Amino acid sequence: MPRKCLFFVLLFISLVHFSLGEEIDHKDFYITPRIGFSTFSGHIGIELQYKHFAFNIGDFMGEKVKHCLTYGIKYYFKSHHSTWYFGLGGGTALDEFIGENNWRQHIGFILGYRWRWGKGWDFNLGIGPLFPIGKDGSTFPMFDLAFGYSF
Repeated sequence: MPRKCLFFVLLFISLVHFSLGEEIDHKDFYITPRIGFSTFSGHIGIELQYKHFAFNIGDFMGEKVKHCLTYGIKYYFKSHHSTWYFGLGGGTALDEFIGENNWRQHIGFILGYRWRWGKGWDFNLGIGPLFPIGKDGSTFPMFDLAFGYSF
Protein backbone atom coordinates (compact mmCIF):
# COMPACT_ATOMS: atom_id res chain seq x y z
CA MET A 1 0.00 0.00 0.00
CA PRO A 2 2.76 2.57 0.77
CA ARG A 3 4.21 1.98 -2.71
CA LYS A 4 0.88 2.88 -4.30
CA CYS A 5 0.67 6.10 -2.26
CA LEU A 6 4.24 7.02 -3.17
CA PHE A 7 3.50 6.34 -6.84
CA PHE A 8 0.49 8.69 -6.83
CA VAL A 9 2.38 11.44 -4.96
CA LEU A 10 5.29 11.28 -7.43
CA LEU A 11 2.90 11.18 -10.38
CA PHE A 12 1.03 14.23 -9.06
CA ILE A 13 4.26 16.23 -8.54
CA SER A 14 5.49 15.29 -12.03
CA LEU A 15 2.24 16.27 -13.69
CA VAL A 16 2.19 19.65 -11.96
CA HIS A 17 5.83 20.32 -12.87
CA PHE A 18 5.43 19.49 -16.57
CA SER A 19 2.17 21.36 -17.08
CA LEU A 20 2.75 24.73 -15.38
CA GLY A 21 2.11 27.80 -17.47
CA GLU A 22 -0.36 26.27 -19.93
CA GLU A 23 -4.14 26.53 -19.99
CA ILE A 24 -6.73 24.02 -21.09
CA ASP A 25 -8.51 24.70 -24.37
CA HIS A 26 -12.00 26.04 -23.75
CA LYS A 27 -14.43 23.82 -25.61
CA ASP A 28 -17.76 22.12 -24.98
CA PHE A 29 -16.70 18.45 -25.13
CA TYR A 30 -13.84 16.67 -23.34
CA ILE A 31 -12.70 13.05 -23.22
CA THR A 32 -10.75 12.33 -20.03
CA PRO A 33 -9.08 8.97 -19.32
CA ARG A 34 -8.83 8.48 -15.53
CA ILE A 35 -6.63 6.45 -13.21
CA GLY A 36 -6.98 6.34 -9.45
CA PHE A 37 -8.88 4.82 -6.56
CA SER A 38 -12.51 5.67 -7.16
CA THR A 39 -15.89 4.01 -6.67
CA PHE A 40 -17.10 6.55 -9.22
CA SER A 41 -14.73 6.06 -12.18
CA GLY A 42 -12.94 2.87 -11.07
CA HIS A 43 -9.21 2.25 -10.94
CA ILE A 44 -9.13 2.75 -14.69
CA GLY A 45 -11.93 4.62 -16.41
CA ILE A 46 -13.00 7.32 -18.78
CA GLU A 47 -15.05 10.48 -18.44
CA LEU A 48 -17.02 12.09 -21.27
CA GLN A 49 -17.86 15.71 -20.45
CA TYR A 50 -20.25 17.96 -22.34
CA LYS A 51 -20.35 21.48 -20.93
CA HIS A 52 -21.17 21.07 -17.20
CA PHE A 53 -22.25 17.40 -17.30
CA ALA A 54 -19.96 14.37 -17.40
CA PHE A 55 -20.56 10.62 -17.72
CA ASN A 56 -18.03 8.30 -16.05
CA ILE A 57 -17.45 4.58 -16.56
CA GLY A 58 -14.67 2.39 -15.24
CA ASP A 59 -13.40 -0.85 -13.75
CA PHE A 60 -12.91 -1.06 -9.97
CA MET A 61 -10.79 -4.01 -8.82
CA GLY A 62 -10.82 -4.94 -5.14
CA GLU A 63 -10.22 -7.61 -2.54
CA LYS A 64 -13.86 -8.74 -2.33
CA VAL A 65 -14.53 -8.78 -6.08
CA LYS A 66 -12.14 -8.94 -9.02
CA HIS A 67 -14.05 -6.54 -11.26
CA CYS A 68 -16.85 -4.09 -10.63
CA LEU A 69 -18.24 -1.92 -13.41
CA THR A 70 -18.60 1.62 -12.03
CA TYR A 71 -20.58 4.40 -13.67
CA GLY A 72 -22.01 7.79 -12.86
CA ILE A 73 -23.03 11.27 -13.89
CA LYS A 74 -21.34 14.41 -12.53
CA TYR A 75 -22.26 18.07 -12.65
CA TYR A 76 -19.29 20.49 -12.65
CA PHE A 77 -20.19 24.01 -11.53
CA LYS A 78 -17.55 25.42 -13.92
CA SER A 79 -16.97 23.43 -17.09
CA HIS A 80 -13.38 24.52 -17.88
CA HIS A 81 -11.75 25.34 -14.53
CA SER A 82 -11.09 24.02 -11.04
CA THR A 83 -14.51 23.64 -9.48
CA TRP A 84 -16.86 21.86 -7.11
CA TYR A 85 -18.93 18.97 -8.46
CA PHE A 86 -21.64 16.60 -7.35
CA GLY A 87 -22.70 13.34 -8.88
CA LEU A 88 -24.81 10.23 -8.78
CA GLY A 89 -23.12 6.92 -9.44
CA GLY A 90 -23.21 3.22 -8.90
CA GLY A 91 -21.65 -0.08 -9.70
CA THR A 92 -22.35 -3.67 -10.67
CA ALA A 93 -20.14 -6.60 -9.63
CA LEU A 94 -19.02 -8.57 -12.67
CA ASP A 95 -17.55 -11.48 -10.66
CA GLU A 96 -18.55 -13.49 -7.61
CA PHE A 97 -17.75 -11.92 -4.25
CA ILE A 98 -15.20 -13.40 -1.88
CA GLY A 99 -16.33 -13.53 1.75
CA GLU A 100 -19.56 -12.41 3.41
CA ASN A 101 -20.34 -9.23 1.47
CA ASN A 102 -22.42 -10.26 -1.52
CA TRP A 103 -23.67 -6.93 -2.86
CA ARG A 104 -24.24 -7.22 -6.58
CA GLN A 105 -25.19 -3.58 -7.17
CA HIS A 106 -24.80 -0.29 -5.34
CA ILE A 107 -25.72 3.36 -5.81
CA GLY A 108 -24.61 6.58 -4.14
CA PHE A 109 -23.98 10.26 -4.47
CA ILE A 110 -20.80 12.26 -4.17
CA LEU A 111 -19.63 15.81 -3.52
CA GLY A 112 -16.12 16.75 -4.54
CA TYR A 113 -13.66 19.20 -6.02
CA ARG A 114 -11.76 19.05 -9.33
CA TRP A 115 -8.37 20.75 -9.50
CA ARG A 116 -7.48 21.53 -13.10
CA TRP A 117 -4.11 22.75 -14.26
CA GLY A 118 -2.02 22.96 -17.38
CA LYS A 119 -3.14 21.91 -20.81
CA GLY A 120 -5.66 19.35 -19.56
CA TRP A 121 -4.52 17.69 -16.33
CA ASP A 122 -6.93 17.36 -13.44
CA PHE A 123 -7.31 15.69 -10.07
CA ASN A 124 -10.70 14.80 -8.55
CA LEU A 125 -11.27 14.38 -4.83
CA GLY A 126 -14.75 13.57 -3.52
CA ILE A 127 -16.73 11.58 -0.96
CA GLY A 128 -20.32 10.55 -0.24
CA PRO A 129 -22.45 7.60 0.92
CA LEU A 130 -22.86 4.37 -1.06
CA PHE A 131 -25.90 2.11 -0.58
CA PRO A 132 -26.53 -1.54 -1.53
CA ILE A 133 -29.42 -2.27 -3.90
CA GLY A 134 -31.71 -5.12 -2.90
CA LYS A 135 -29.73 -6.16 0.20
CA ASP A 136 -29.91 -5.26 3.86
CA GLY A 137 -26.79 -3.66 5.20
CA SER A 138 -25.08 -0.48 6.12
CA THR A 139 -23.68 2.17 3.82
CA PHE A 140 -20.01 2.70 3.20
CA PRO A 141 -18.18 5.65 1.65
CA MET A 142 -18.27 6.44 -2.02
CA PHE A 143 -15.00 8.11 -2.90
CA ASP A 144 -13.29 9.70 -5.88
CA LEU A 145 -9.52 10.06 -5.92
CA ALA A 146 -8.49 10.14 -9.58
CA PHE A 147 -6.08 11.79 -12.00
CA GLY A 148 -7.11 12.57 -15.57
CA TYR A 149 -6.04 14.28 -18.76
CA SER A 150 -8.68 15.96 -20.96
CA PHE A 151 -8.55 15.90 -24.76
